Amino acid sequence: MGHIRTNKFIGSLRSGIRYGLLALLTFSGAHYFTLYVLGTSHYAPIGALWAMITGTVVISDTEQSTVEKARLQLLGGVMGAVAGFLYLSFLPFSIPGMVIMIVLVVTLCQAIQLSGYTPGAAMNLGVVLVFSSINPELTPLMNSGLRLIEMGLGCGFAILLVRIIPGVTEKLS
Repeated sequence: MGHIRTNKFIGSLRSGIRYGLLALLTFSGAHYFTLYVLGTSHYAPIGALWAMITGTVVISDTEQSTVEKARLQLLGGVMGAVAGFLYLSFLPFSIPGMVIMIVLVVTLCQAIQLSGYTPGAAMNLGVVLVFSSINPELTPLMNSGLRLIEMGLGCGFAILLVRIIPGVTEKLS
């Protein structure tokens, strides 16, 4: 019985370490990347938070599951970034505009049978639009591109970590 509790604790600790390292890597990596691109630390934490959220959403117990979730998140994120770019090229951020765009992008994903893209598309679209109200000087292309790169950083670090630190359900090599 003690052996089972020890194994359960070790597995739980492994998961905790993965999430902790994910937070460290995604937040730090995206923070410094966004800081480098924008040249100011004022907005970098927001992009870093987006990378961390994305990584946390996609990381899973297995590498295969993490890669699949990352693929769907990123492809949906591309749709959200494009929709955000198009919207912001013509209109400023507004809550009704955001709601309408999310309805449209989710409807499009569902209509073309890409329902797996829906969460990434809606989330990234919302982040792109909201961020435009926080930093209105940023062009729609730069804003959409940065959010997509931050998503990529979150997904990339999640995949890296599941390869380095096997999940509880995977065999340890």
